[in-house]
Amino acid sequence: MKQTYTIGEVASMLRINVDAIRFYERKGLVHPQKNKENKYRIFTMNNILELLDVIYYRELDMSISEISSILHSGTKSSMQTLLREKRENAQKRLLFERQLIRKIEHIEQIYDMIDTNREVSLRQFPKTWILRQGYKKDEIMKSQIESFTKDQFVMSSVFYSYHVESQEMQNLYITMEQSIMEEFGIPWDSCEELELGTCICKVVKMEKNILQKESLADLFQYAKRNGYQYDEELYVHEIPLTSYMDACNYFAEIYLPIKEKTDRK
Repeated sequence: MKQTYTIGEVASMLRINVDAIRFYERKGLVHPQKNKENKYRIFTMNNILELLDVIYYRELDMSISEISSILHSGTKSSMQTLLREKRENAQKRLLFERQLIRKIEHIEQIYDMIDTNREVSLRQFPKTWILRQGYKKDEIMKSQIESFTKDQFVMSSVFYSYHVESQEMQNLYITMEQSIMEEFGIPWDSCEELELGTCICKVVKMEKNILQKESLADLFQYAKRNGYQYDEELYVHEIPLTSYMDACNYFAEIYLPIKEKTDRK
């Protein structure tokens, strides 16, 4: 007699929940028999193999309708086309995941700098392009949210420029590093470069999401101590370490571009 299994046994064997199996049955992807007396589902090994097919295709990120098409009316050519599409999608996800790891590592470095109270340092600003810019934050952010893909939104950065003397905000920039744009095939021909060069940098806390004048003193002292002239504007990359609404964990990377080294007597 052919061995049979209950839905619970199948769920345990395949490490999926019972509701998923019932859902696949309703969609016509698996065809168990039913006990005429108690109406319980009866699964054979063939039914388990049906479910393994579904699991395999779901792991390839195929929709239920795509799986149904394959199982019921799939051809070799249609399958090849579908697999090619899924391969291209998987490659795009890999690109995104690789860049996401870089972003996570950067945030981890920020945590480390905060925890160790790391001092001011010199840093070469990476080649970066401006995707949006303006003076009105709400308008620029709205434009970014509406026009960017999810990947672009996650990988972009927001910078504010401030006048060094008055510490008044001058402009807002939505940017992306060229290395990321190259990975995603995003053209930058029509973009303006945010060219900061060598900068004096420090991570500071934004009290109530506002840049505090006293937090900038270390940068200016570092410049004076080392004989650096600096530009009239500094740039702030805001970093909400938990969420935009958490004022207690709102930090920023400050970039003060330097011009040249003066002769000290």
